[in-house]
This record gives sequence, structure tokens and C-alpha cells, in this order.
Amino acid sequence: MSGKIVRALNWDIGYEQRFLAVNPLGDEVILYKTDEENTVQNAENMVKLHSHSGIEHIQCLGYLRSHPGWTGVGTMDGNVHIFDVTKTESTRLKLRSKQHRPCNSLSFNNGALVAACFDKSRQDNSLQVWDVAKHAQVFANSMDDDGQIIRPHYSYLANEATLSTVFVGNEGMNLMAGGYKLLREFDLRESSTTPIYQVATKLTMEITLDPFQPHLFSSLSDDGSVSIWDRRKLVGKSKGSVTSESPVLHFSKLLSDLLRRSNAMCFRYSTIRRGEFASVFNGTLIRRWNTGVVPPMKNTLSLPTFSSNDTLSSLKSQSLQLYNPHEESLFVALVLDLKTDSPRVVSFDYSPDYDSSTSTYFVCMREKGLVFRMPVVESIESLDFNCYNEFSMAGPEGTVTKLLDDSSIEDQNLIPNQTEQRKNLKFTAKHDYLEEEASTMGDGDSTGPITTTATPALSDLPLDIIKFEEEDDVPLQKMLDLSSVLSNDICGLIRQRALLGYGVDAERNPSVLELVKGLQTPLLIMNTWKWLNLAKKSLDKGTMISEGVDLGYIGVLGVWKGVDDIKGQKRATLKQQVTEQQFNNAVKAIVSKKGEKSSGISIYSTSDRKIQRKLCLIVSGWYLTEHEFDEKLNYLIKIGEVEKAAAWAVFHNNVPRAIEILAQSKKERLQLMSTAVAGYLAYKDSNSNLPWNDQCRKLALELDHPYLRAIFAFIADNDWWDVLDEHALPLKERIGIALRFLSDKDLNIYLNRVADTVVLRGELEGLILTGLTPRGIDLLQSFVNRTSDVQTAALIAQFAVPRYFKDQRVDHWIDSYRNLLNSWGLFKTRALFDVARTKLSKTFNGVATIRPPPRQVYLQCPRCNKNMGTPAKSSKGNNQSILKQFNRLSMKNPIADSKLCPHCGSPLPRCAICLLNLATPIPRGVAQDPEDDIRQQTLDNFKNKLSFCLTCHHGYHAQHAEEWFLKHYVCPVPDCNCLCNSK
Repeated sequence: MSGKIVRALNWDIGYEQRFLAVNPLGDEVILYKTDEENTVQNAENMVKLHSHSGIEHIQCLGYLRSHPGWTGVGTMDGNVHIFDVTKTESTRLKLRSKQHRPCNSLSFNNGALVAACFDKSRQDNSLQVWDVAKHAQVFANSMDDDGQIIRPHYSYLANEATLSTVFVGNEGMNLMAGGYKLLREFDLRESSTTPIYQVATKLTMEITLDPFQPHLFSSLSDDGSVSIWDRRKLVGKSKGSVTSESPVLHFSKLLSDLLRRSNAMCFRYSTIRRGEFASVFNGTLIRRWNTGVVPPMKNTLSLPTFSSNDTLSSLKSQSLQLYNPHEESLFVALVLDLKTDSPRVVSFDYSPDYDSSTSTYFVCMREKGLVFRMPVVESIESLDFNCYNEFSMAGPEGTVTKLLDDSSIEDQNLIPNQTEQRKNLKFTAKHDYLEEEASTMGDGDSTGPITTTATPALSDLPLDIIKFEEEDDVPLQKMLDLSSVLSNDICGLIRQRALLGYGVDAERNPSVLELVKGLQTPLLIMNTWKWLNLAKKSLDKGTMISEGVDLGYIGVLGVWKGVDDIKGQKRATLKQQVTEQQFNNAVKAIVSKKGEKSSGISIYSTSDRKIQRKLCLIVSGWYLTEHEFDEKLNYLIKIGEVEKAAAWAVFHNNVPRAIEILAQSKKERLQLMSTAVAGYLAYKDSNSNLPWNDQCRKLALELDHPYLRAIFAFIADNDWWDVLDEHALPLKERIGIALRFLSDKDLNIYLNRVADTVVLRGELEGLILTGLTPRGIDLLQSFVNRTSDVQTAALIAQFAVPRYFKDQRVDHWIDSYRNLLNSWGLFKTRALFDVARTKLSKTFNGVATIRPPPRQVYLQCPRCNKNMGTPAKSSKGNNQSILKQFNRLSMKNPIADSKLCPHCGSPLPRCAICLLNLATPIPRGVAQDPEDDIRQQTLDNFKNKLSFCLTCHHGYHAQHAEEWFLKHYVCPVPDCNCLCNSK
């Protein structure tokens, strides 16, 4: 025996808990108690109270709950010793079997019966029961004669071994026993030795009862498997016959790790929490399982049937086969791991905390016999978030609700300027390597942003180019509290953006993103919106529609692949499908519209598809005329981006200009580098590998600045592939280099490889390459999987879906975002979103591909109860409605048609205050004179709106109702006592 400790139930004295233990040597029984004298300081101390020695090779331990102190142990030689552990010189009652063989298990019932089970013997039964009360010697001060054999009162199971036994039932007269292959239960009150039931199973070791649910018990097998049984399902079986009932829960080889490290397994049911059991692993981990019970179905209706067409129906059908819905089903609700305070724990048991009914302690024994008590840090059992990122959690210690302060979100417009932000945040930013310039895709007048692009604000920098100052211990000073973590979560950021007006306005969205507080507003999202904005402008002006082909929001890859990339999309402005020739003609026509700008695009590769390359550069936005290029380089030098200006010169095949830029720098380091770059002009035609080439390759690997690394990577081997492998460069620039210098074959390989990468990683800037195509939707799906930003995905995708194609994923994103807006009460934002979606879905000829959402409120006629907003169904020969309108002189005033129900001709109700028809505007003499400004006109329109009480059904003009109920509570209609404004 490797040591064992158990809690002695019903032995507690006050708040002192008692624990029985057998030391790892198996020669001493010790009674411990918890130290409750000073619970604050000594809550984890265990005090050795009594001990009993003189017995060797102890194999099992038991105790009598109804008599504190009565303890029994079984030994290797087949003896059972009964003694009072609380007495210093206690006598022992020795119960011996006929033959020496190991005693495997020991159990007391609520009376004075003790059961012991032994290994196999040909001359003796392996399950024996004695009545300790009939042998008073154990309580007297006399010792039994060792030569005397006390015969058992009950004896079962001849010629086979019994591994475990335990008393069950309230009366304690039922005895469970586990052999090698059978699990049995005997009723000691019956004279017959036939068991109540026999279950064929190998899980017969360490039978343990659930203290809260006595009908449940566990058993183990020699391979570490664990089964949970329901005794109620076993008792009703045929008496004496062997059955093959299945356990309610089974864990295959759950404790096999314990068997490899020791010969004993420690499995305990919780005496504190219902439905919990635990075991120790590796001597350093206690794993706890919390189980729950599914109650049986009360009704006896026929069970549903499921077709096997889909996965969900198949799973439901399988569950009906595995679990009987008319019986209780046990399931594992939670698994918790607890690391022990000390290593090499071999045994443990539960210990309650009397200061808190839900807290738990564990009393553990190490392999050398040291006993200690350790607290359990309880985990929460339930956690639920609402749409505002507020949460409530429930656990053993109670419930906690975290509410967020919304004032920070409401005051977003009061954000300090960027200078104050730089003072408040101790950040230093590296050079803006990932800065994406505004696209020039569109008309010539859209080139303004090229020459006026400023360095983005610090808050716009992506996380990978922000570092903390080394001299300050900023990470410790900037530990975020819970509110900051929740507000920076994607749910909080989505709501902040929505409140600030983040929507389908691609031109406004970048400025909105600058106002959002938090670290999850990368620059790449802003640049994507800039690209979408210019793409939309080009589409609105008709630049991207030509020769019957609509190339709106198409990416570089779509232009390069041609018709194959737009198959299945509604890109044809005519009824016929787009052909290859038609696509090529459209590309030529779009490029020719650019005039001087397109003719100035230099393609240095000997390609047969230069027109497609030019349109690809136009779509990507990385094309400049010679004059614009010079202005851009001068601007970069002016703002201190010398390295970037030199690299751009190299990327446009103008190495001498790059040398000049570096040489004119004020930094001595860059001036020295200009000398190294100048060596390219001297050695570019040499095929030998000179030391200069080796030094350039070394610099390309060691330099910190990506633009300098790209420069030396190119001049070292005169190979553009080395530059394209520099992933720190913006994707747009790398695509531009590939379009200018790679061959058609290499360009095709590179574009496909980069497209696969950006789609897999969900890099939003990759939309420049894929465009808003089905491939682009795959990219957005990866982006949502990575960031959970369903808002950005829904807003971007609706520019192309369903105008060009349909995709269920986009519908799911849009529905999710609309539900979010509704849950926050942002109904106006959601309505604007729906209106913008309908506008964006219009094709080139103005036909909307989305049906507008139906009206949620309509006016009902009080007479015929029909919708007054729908026209009446016409019927030949029926002039009744015409006669009604004629009789009411409705033909004299065309406006009067809107005052009548189109179905029955009944007029609208009258205002209960001014008695005018509710469709009649308030006369100017009654209302204030309207002003010419739009805001006043909107206010006047609201004053004329219809207002109804849903209780008494009386109606008013909105202005009259507001004025009346400011001074009154009762309805203005005589004899009506309705409190309209209090409902």
C-alpha cells in the first residue's frame, strides 16, 4: 500500500474535521484533525491527534461512522484488525480467514457489521461478514486469543477472488462485491447466497458510493478505466442471472497514468458538492469532474424521427439511440484541474470550508507520509456576455456582474489632438514602412492625395511597428484594467465605430477610424477604405464600365486572369456572356481613357500583355506620371523619408536618382550607403561574384530599415525576386514591382502565390489583389475568423454583393451586424445601413438587386381594418367607390384622395384637439410660421405627423398631442378618461 488518507465522516467535533490515514509503509494508522484554533493562519495545517501501530503490511482501511474511533484494517496475511484509534492503549479484535491471503477491501455498515474480501482460496469463501458487536472484547481491556478463529456470520463466493466490497442501502444489509469478471450485490437478510444481480464487467475494483446520490456508484478496472453505475437499473434484473448492463458513464483508461507510476489509484467522490468526483494525476494535479443529470421526458408522445440527409439530423438520431429520453441521463458538465501545493501526492480527500459553504479544501498525503491541507481556487460555473460586452458570472462564491461606463464612448468627439496623444502615450514609432499612398485609380483630378499624403497619426500605426521606450518600464505602467480590456474588445470597438458613423461611406470611414480609441484600428483597414473609395468613384463616373463589361471593384488578379476570373459574376451590361475578346477590348478602352497618365506608365518587362499590366497598375493605384513621380520623391525627402524615396527611385528603375537622394541626405550613414549603391553602376554588367556583391547581400540581411534592405537586395544580384521576398514592404509596392519587371510566367506565379497567402491569412490589404470577387469574399472570411470584425466585412462586401454575385457568407455577416445594431438600440444606424445597401445593389442601369425591407408600421382603416397604404383592388362594373368619392366631393380637391381609405372610402379620423382631418396639415395660423431652412422644415413635418393612443384609439397631430399632454393627463375627448400619455 502506497499510503491512503480518507475523511472520517461523522467523526467531526465542532469545526474540527477528522481524517484517517495509513502511512506509505503500511505499519501505522494515524488520526489527523484540522487546526481550527486560528483559522486565518493555520487553515492549511493538519494536527496529528492519535496513532495506532504494531500492524504490518496494511492493505486496506475502513471505519465505522456511527462510533467515532472504531477503525478496521486488512493486512497481507488475511487478518482484519478492529480497534479504537482514539485510545492510546486500545485492544484489537483480530478476525482471521482460514488461509493466509491478502485482504483486498474492508467496509462497515451503519450498525456493527464489517465485511472483508480476500483473494481466491479453495477452502474458504472470499467475501466474509462479521458482527463486531457480538465480540465485546474489542471494547473491553482484554485481548483475543490469537489462536482462536472467529467464524463469520455471512460468507459468500467460494473458489474465486473478490477485489472490492461496500455496504449499500439505508439499512446497511445489502453488500456489493466485485470479482474479476462480475459485479454482484447480496442481501444479508436472505438465507440464500444467490446475488440480487450479477453484471458481467471487468470494472470491479474500488467500488465507491456517491454520498449525495446513493443509487450511483463508481468502479475501476486494472487498466485505469472508470465507470459510473446506476444501481436502480441493476436491481430490477433477473435474480442470479448474469446481465450485461452498461454503465451510465464510462471513461476508458482514465487513470492509466496512475498505474504506470504506482500500484494504487486514488478516486474520490466529493462530500461537499453534488455530482462531483476527482482523482490525482502525476502526483501534482487533481482533476475534478462535475456531472449533471438530464431528467426524463414526462410526456409519452412518440419520439421524433430524423432523416439522415444532413449532419445535424444524423447526430440527433444517434443521440436517441444512445440515450433513452424516458430515463435519467448523466453527463459531464465541467472538468477542472487543480495543481497541488506540493509534488508527489499519492492520496487525498475532500475537506469542507466552514467559513464558506461553497469553498473546498483538499487534504493530501505525499509519498513519504507528509500530510497537508490546501485550498481550492474555485472556477466560475457560468459566464454570460450581453451585447454591450458587460457580463455576469456565477460560481461557488456567488455572482458578479460587470457593467461598463458608457461615458467614454459617448465623449468620443472630445478626443484630444494628436499632439496631446503623443504626450500622454509613451510610444515611439518606427518609420512608417507600411504607409499606403492614396490610390490614383480614377480620373486625373484624383491625384491630389498623392502629393499631400502626410505621415499618419500615431494611433493609426499597426501593432507590429509600435515599440515602447526602452528606458521606461511602460508595460508595467500600462497594465490595462478590466474595463479597458472589454472596451478594446472587438464588440466594444464595433459599437464605438457605429456610434461615430462608421458605415458604407468609404470616403468618411478612414477619418472615423482615426477617432476610435484602442489598439485594434490598423492602418491597413484605413487604406482598404481609401482604395474602395476611389474604386467607387471610378465606377460612379463610368470609368470602369466599357465595351459592355462592368469591371467595378475588380482586383489586379482579375484583370490579369481575364474572363476566367469573372465567371459566374454578373459583369456584362448586355444580356450575352462576356467573351475573351470583349474583355480585352474593355481593358484597352479603360486604359486609353487615362490618356497621358496611362501612356506614361513604364513596363520594363518584355511582355505581350502590357495593356493588362497597365490596367493592373491603375487598379492597384501605384502609377504616376514622370512629373508626379518627381513631386512625390521631393515630398518624401522633405518629410524625412529619405530611405523610402531612394527605394522608390530604384523600384522605378532609376538607380542614379537613388544614389543622388542618399548622397544629399543630412545623415552621414546614408551618405556612406550612397557610395555602396554607386558600385551597382560599375558592377551591374559583371558576371563574377565580387566582394562588393557579398557585402551587399550581408547588408540586405542585417539592416533594420526594410527599404534599405530592399535596395541592397536588388543591387547585390540584380534580381527583383529578392525585393519581392521583403514582406515588410507594402503589398501594393511589391505588386507594382512585379507588374513592371517580372515576365508573364513569373508574374502569374507570383500573383497566384501572394493571393493564396493573403486569402489564407485574411490580410485585408489583399483586396487590392483579389478585388471584391468570390476570392475576395474568401479573404474576408479569413479576416473575420482572425479578428471577429464582422462589421468591416459586412460593410466592404456589400459593395459587390449582390450586385455582381451572391454569397451566403455575406448574408450571414450582414444579418449578424444588423442584429448587433438592433440589440444596441441603434435603429437609425441600422436603417441607414439598409438604405445604403439597397443603393449599392443597383446595377449600371439603376436596377436594385435587393428588395427594400418591408414597412414595419402601417396605417389601418378604423372601419374596414385594411392597410390604407395599399391601393384597392379594381373590379369591373363596380362603381361604388367612385360614387362614394363623388358624393363626398372628393373630385373637387385632388389632395382629398389621401384623406380617404382606398378600400372603403372612409375618411381618416379627426384630430381630437383641432378637429381637422389628420391628413390635413396644421394651418399656419395655428402653428408657427415655417422657416426656409431644412431643419425647420423637418420640424414642421414632424408636427403634422399622426399620433394615436393604442388604448382609446383617439388620434392627434403630433404637435397638438405634445402641447396638450404637457398640461394634462387625461384624453382631450369628452367622456374619455384614458390616461393616454401614461400608458
